[in-house]
Amino acid sequence: MRGWTTIIALVVIFAFVIEFRPLDYFMISYLARSQGVNISYIKATDELMRSEDYFNILAVSVIMMITDNLLYKPVILFNVFCGIIVYSNLVILPNFIQLKLVELCMAFFKSYEVVYFSYLFARVQDKRYYQATSGLARTAMLMGKCGSLVFAQVLVIIYGKDYVKELPCYTLGSVVFAFVWALFLSSVKRNSYNNDDVITPIAEFISDNNNEQHNLKKKSLQSKSSVAEHISKRLWRDLNESYKNLIVLKWSIWYCFALVGYVTIKMSSVTHKLGENEQANGIVESLAVFVGAISSYKIGVKRVNWELYGNAFIGSGSSILGICVISCYFHQNMLSIQLSYILFGALIQAMFVTSLSEVARQLKNNCYALVLGFNSFISLILLLCYKEMFIRGNLFKIDVPEQVLFYGGLYILLGTIYLIPCVISFNRRLNNSCPVYDINE
Repeated sequence: MRGWTTIIALVVIFAFVIEFRPLDYFMISYLARSQGVNISYIKATDELMRSEDYFNILAVSVIMMITDNLLYKPVILFNVFCGIIVYSNLVILPNFIQLKLVELCMAFFKSYEVVYFSYLFARVQDKRYYQATSGLARTAMLMGKCGSLVFAQVLVIIYGKDYVKELPCYTLGSVVFAFVWALFLSSVKRNSYNNDDVITPIAEFISDNNNEQHNLKKKSLQSKSSVAEHISKRLWRDLNESYKNLIVLKWSIWYCFALVGYVTIKMSSVTHKLGENEQANGIVESLAVFVGAISSYKIGVKRVNWELYGNAFIGSGSSILGICVISCYFHQNMLSIQLSYILFGALIQAMFVTSLSEVARQLKNNCYALVLGFNSFISLILLLCYKEMFIRGNLFKIDVPEQVLFYGGLYILLGTIYLIPCVISFNRRLNNSCPVYDINE
């Protein structure tokens, strides 16, 4: 228990600091206002966002394949170093071409969340603490995000919107501190499973390396090819075995669809038809993140048999999420919309905590980054398809209010699907507990 608390204390501080990025909320405004960048608002939102989607998919696909083999910490350092590159370039005001390269580094930087949770699960090891670990870790992340939102809003309110150009310096300092802190995180030791899988083909090569000198290069190439083939087969085997577990599958399916909605639905979108109010939206976003941090902590310390109540939790929770989102579409009162949005943020964060911990609890081969990364990969693919078909108008274009209504319907559909097994199970138990007697006896 003492070792677990030490690990989580170190990682919680790292998570808070890495999420303290005041610039992120004003990124588009900063790019459009900065004279050194010299791009229009439309160009910043359209071209940069389009390439960002593809870079995110590329980054997650790379991260999910290498992280488990590299034992997490080196990849965490790489992710944070990419963040240093990103915000260093933003401080010196790059041109539009340089921003494309910055976006690639940003994609790898933002994929740190997959590595971060994978590192936690691999380092803690005791699966009894996975839910508490997920809850505390996500709480720290959300508190860091909330702190950065409040910090940025206060500075902009006090000094005006021109102060946005100073935010990259604060963000860069936070990321540099996170990199230094990550150096002190304890490393994950290679267990026997991963060690044997990687070393076996190399050992076979060494044992056979008693041939003539002119065959050395050929053998070396064959060995490298054998190691790569062996690792790729192991990745496929781990992925296949993991998703054969129905618990992993059901939580992963929900996570992929729910994450798409969470990334897309922002306060500015649900209040679009009532007019923009950037300061009010920023306050509500901060409150939603703060309440989400509280709910993440509360769900993390709860002991629940999710194998028994998982479907009911996903089904009822998704239905409530859908009702919250749809109410934002139909309500004309701003306060009602804001309260619905805050409730949405609180509930979905609690469900994310449970999803991550339950998936990790079922994984047997320490392939945390592979499975969590694959879930993120699928959600990014779904997000890209949605944007190309409905937002960018390649199939047909829908307005922002209709997008909100679409996601509300999606959450309700997910809730209905997951509640069906609960209803069937309830009826079965009801029939077994109430036997029917023959009146002729």
